[in-house]
Amino acid sequence: MDVAKLTKSFDDLLNEATEALIANTRIGYLAAAENAKEAASVADLIGGVEGADRRSEADNLQSDCLLRLGNVATAARAACSSLRAARAAGNRTLLVTSLARCGSVANQAPDEMAEAERESRERERLGGSPSYGGLDLSQEGWVSLPTNPAAFSRLGLAYEEAAVSICDAALTAAGGRDSPAADDERHVPSLALEAQVRGRLGIILHALGERQRGVELLRQAVGLLRLGPRKTAPGSHGLVSRYGLASYLCELGVMRKSGSDGTTEAEACLREALALCADTNAVLLKQNVLRHLANMSGQPDQPVRPAEAAALRLRLNALYAQAGRNHDTSCTICLETLEQSDGGAEKDAADDGDRGADGFTNSAVFVLRCGHQFHRGCLSTWFRTVASEVCPLCKE
Repeated sequence: MDVAKLTKSFDDLLNEATEALIANTRIGYLAAAENAKEAASVADLIGGVEGADRRSEADNLQSDCLLRLGNVATAARAACSSLRAARAAGNRTLLVTSLARCGSVANQAPDEMAEAERESRERERLGGSPSYGGLDLSQEGWVSLPTNPAAFSRLGLAYEEAAVSICDAALTAAGGRDSPAADDERHVPSLALEAQVRGRLGIILHALGERQRGVELLRQAVGLLRLGPRKTAPGSHGLVSRYGLASYLCELGVMRKSGSDGTTEAEACLREALALCADTNAVLLKQNVLRHLANMSGQPDQPVRPAEAAALRLRLNALYAQAGRNHDTSCTICLETLEQSDGGAEKDAADDGDRGADGFTNSAVFVLRCGHQFHRGCLSTWFRTVASEVCPLCKE
């Protein structure tokens, strides 16, 4: 069959798969997975480096769809197939994309990913002790792969570390980001893809307690997205946009909120994220940013005044109403109203004298991740009493 016709057939199938994936429905995921699987077969017919490139891209998309469908075992095999093809093609961009996909699967299902990697290595007949991110991935090495308490596996972390390492090595080999060689997508991953893997690794490391390195990686991801993508990277759906920058700014803001010296940076990040997503349809992201920013009211240095916090919660409650849910008007712990003053000086002074042991204003409203709202002081007492940080209403 003519290579040009095969290439067109591949492109048509992958475009159809991408459109079905974007629909965000189970039927769409099923259709996308089938189209991507068929596209992978066409890529094999094309053969050579071009065929390996396309096979990696198709397998990565298929793995994404299967992961969303909950078929993790097949998703793991597709991710490994994408990784094999990327190695065969010598394409660093696709290699980083495939490693990130393997990391996603491994973080959800380390056992299935480990088995898929075993099968993959047997197929390639690779000897020695392969390693990603310093983790031994030999047949013997799998036995000692534990899953950590934060639900991120060491295996998933190793894939993510390897993806970032390849980005660093690619830039070094190209002579830096401003080098003409850096525009060769086969050898240097796009800014958007590099931002994705640095950001993902940062979030994982922060959750595992490596907070300083996690914050630094998130800062790097934000900086890359601010530069703007050189080109769209395969598999980086939804990241090359204002939404992507807003998402990572929100993550960085939340990280810095938890640090004793990070309040100023946290506030700046959350405010910028709110401005970026204001004109998008990203309802969940807006809810997240508004919630975290509003919850900064009542802190000892008062980065968000009570009046602004009340206005932010009004916007948040409007988003809840759009989603068909009611918002809380009273604290179900003390049964008193949640409405606060308009933030006048007298009320601010009174609040300053009504602080808990942690320095936060007790009467400030705090919105939990589930969306339920309480007085901060009441919530602190509840958590101490039940010795568990679950929502008093929905138990999340």
